[in-house]
Formats: sequence, structure tokens, C-alpha cells
Amino acid sequence: MQKLVKIVGLCLLAVSLAACDGSKDQPAPTGSNTSATQSGEQTTVLGGKVSFTIPEGLQDQSGSNTSQTSNMAVYADNSAQKMLIVISSSMPGDSLENLISRMESQQKMRDTEMTVLTKKGVSAGNQTLQRLDTLIRIDGKRNYSSTLLTQIDQQLLTMQITFPADRQAEGEKAVQTFIDSIKINP
Repeated sequence: MQKLVKIVGLCLLAVSLAACDGSKDQPAPTGSNTSATQSGEQTTVLGGKVSFTIPEGLQDQSGSNTSQTSNMAVYADNSAQKMLIVISSSMPGDSLENLISRMESQQKMRDTEMTVLTKKGVSAGNQTLQRLDTLIRIDGKRNYSSTLLTQIDQQLLTMQITFPADRQAEGEKAVQTFIDSIKINP
């Protein structure tokens, strides 16, 4: 559980630094923040504008972590070694490309041994997302992490999947399956 809290804190720090444009955060549009809790099921965020399939083996661990100023959902396995964190916040006045580059720089400051595996735009339906895949050290352990950023209306949607580095191939497959499952409704 301590690892889960540290990783959630790391993600919140990254999103808060990326969103420091001076505007007040706005909650997601009305509707359920998430609608499913079991792996392999579809869930929705941003009032139903975005849906995706929860990766296998992960369950909703959000509990009381969802706040009004930064809507967040956390899905993790029982050991908190594999997880998906989804955060929506106000879109800062910057491009997604600049935000993902800033996130890369922040991660590099926290872990000078971080390795960038992939940094590119990917398509999910009719939407382009920015993707950053890294090998990063969290609590002294190497992890494979894939972060996806996209803009929905005036919201920045950040989705991060983390797997232990020794299970990188499994993580890469889970990320691709996750991206393929994303549906964005205008």
C-alpha cells in the first residue's frame, strides 16, 4: 500500500507541475467518474466522454483518492506492482507535446538513470495522444511506465500504466491493449 501511495503521489506531482498555468482546476463534466471496478471491464471517465478497458488483474483502488480539483482513479493489483492511474485536470495553456517533454524532464530529475523507450504520438479512435514509455526507478525498484496524455474539451487526461521492469513485455502488451480499447466520444 505504501508503494501505491508513493506512485500516486509521483503521478499527482507530475500532473500538478504540468498543469501550473494559474487557472483553477475544474471537475470533470457531470456524470460518473468511473463506472466499473474489475479488470477486463469497460469503464468511463470525464462524464462518459472517454471509455477504456481496465487491464487484466487490476481492480479499482480509488477509494477516497478522488477529489473535486483533480479527478483521479487508481486501478492496481493486490501487491500494487501493476497499476493504472487516470487523472483529469484543467488543460494548461501548453501543447501536449510540450507537456510530455516537461514530464520527461521531471522524471529525469527524480531518476537520473531513467531510460526513455518511446516518445511519440499515438492514435486512439479519432484522437491523438502523446505517449511516453520509460524505465524508471520507484522506491529503488526499476519499473516500466507508459504515460498517455490527451485533451478532451478543456480537460487534460493523464493515464499511466506501471509494471515491474522484469515484466516489461507484459506491460507493453497491456499498454497496447489499453490504447486499442480507448474510445473517445465528442
